[in-house]
Amino acid sequence: MSLVSKIYDSWSWIRKEILSQLSGKLALALLIVLIGISIYAALVMPPDYTGTWDVGSKWEDNPHNAPPEWASYLGYTCVPQTYYDLRGFSPALSEAGGRIILTYNITYNLELKEYPRGIMIKVNVTVPQGVRNARIRVDVIKPDGARLSSLMSEYVDLTNTSEIVLKLYKLERVDAVIMSAYRELASFLDLQDINVRPMVYIFGNLSYSEDLKSVVVTPLTGRYVFVIVLDFRVLGIQADTLLRYVQRSREFSLLVKGTCYGLMGTDHMSRDLAQGLFFGFPIALAIGLLVALASTAIGVTAGLISGYYGGFIDEFIQRTVDVMGSIPLLPILILVAQSIAKTYTGTDKPIVMLAAIFAVLIVFSWGGLAIIVRSMTLSIKSELYVEAAKAVGASNLRIISKHVLPQIVPYIAASLVYSTPTAILTEAGLSVLGIRHGFPTWGNILAEARLHGSIRQWWWILPPGLLIAIVSLTFVLLGLALEKVVEPKLRR
Repeated sequence: MSLVSKIYDSWSWIRKEILSQLSGKLALALLIVLIGISIYAALVMPPDYTGTWDVGSKWEDNPHNAPPEWASYLGYTCVPQTYYDLRGFSPALSEAGGRIILTYNITYNLELKEYPRGIMIKVNVTVPQGVRNARIRVDVIKPDGARLSSLMSEYVDLTNTSEIVLKLYKLERVDAVIMSAYRELASFLDLQDINVRPMVYIFGNLSYSEDLKSVVVTPLTGRYVFVIVLDFRVLGIQADTLLRYVQRSREFSLLVKGTCYGLMGTDHMSRDLAQGLFFGFPIALAIGLLVALASTAIGVTAGLISGYYGGFIDEFIQRTVDVMGSIPLLPILILVAQSIAKTYTGTDKPIVMLAAIFAVLIVFSWGGLAIIVRSMTLSIKSELYVEAAKAVGASNLRIISKHVLPQIVPYIAASLVYSTPTAILTEAGLSVLGIRHGFPTWGNILAEARLHGSIRQWWWILPPGLLIAIVSLTFVLLGLALEKVVEPKLRR
């Protein structure tokens, strides 16, 4: 019987033993799901995703620190995200004194007693020759009839360009200019605190308490009208022509940010956590399985050679294992990671960092298995059938492959199973300690939550922790199912 046949028979027996137990069935089911998700995530992951995960402009349309949309079932007030593509709207046209004015009236209904997280207006318009400049102004008419004028305003000089590229958001002008009147009144009344946020000013009803010592702010529900005015100074341009350019623009939109977002919410940089968690599947399993496979292969090879040949080779391998076991892993990982972080600053830094972590984990993970395999090899080598094989002229390689290796396959499987979650947890621990390679891993998300979040952002902390726990549980259950394979006494 060939080596491949013996190993196949061993694996078939191991599979039957695993499937005969509840923990084994559950572990294999979870493992199939994890591998399936990982393969799909790796196939659909954008090529530049790892390089854009930390780019804030990619996520600017999302609300920051927002819980998931299903948090409404837990009592959160979730104002929906509302997007208007203004290129499809018909504005009011007017011409006066060499200027063309486009006025858009956009209706927004606030039905819940909560403040939206922000307002963003994007303008990316290429205008025809003859347009000299443009003014953009945004007013808001509140449900009570009050008109907030010039919340956003911008002047664009088109002398040297034909493009209007603006992103008006955050409403700094509201905070700095309009709210100054409230601050002056607060100073006059000797109030201690009058820091009203822009979204509260726009979507809230502000009043003073009876003793004039505090400000009472409540959300104002109802129909809001955003009045967006594009005012162009033109020379020899018809209004219809200019309108067609605006309607064919790259982007012209209004976004009212909600208070909840997506399947898993957002973090402090408005990143979609569902994406980070989803694309973390292949990275987590790749770290665990590659490190486990490589360290297991090295440990088995070293243990077989050490136990079978003995002498100087055995002494050299065992002393190497002793030295590697005496060196602490964590300081080495920190030192290597920091060195790479200082040396590499380009787009190849995440790959180099991850490869270095792989290498260090592999180098320091094979020693324990090598000692176990050596002791088993010494025991098997002393058996009579091995002596008989030597007597008939069998080569060392044939004896190792046909008589020794098939017998230690169950122990190899057990080692492989327990090494995988260890590598995943080590990478996550490094990320939490601040040593991050740049890929959106679960450990990286937890590290960001530790630095910039709090217990109130539970959607930022619990999901990555649960995913790490589920992956670890999968391999622990698989290890429990393998106990009967490794230890014959447990089969009774």
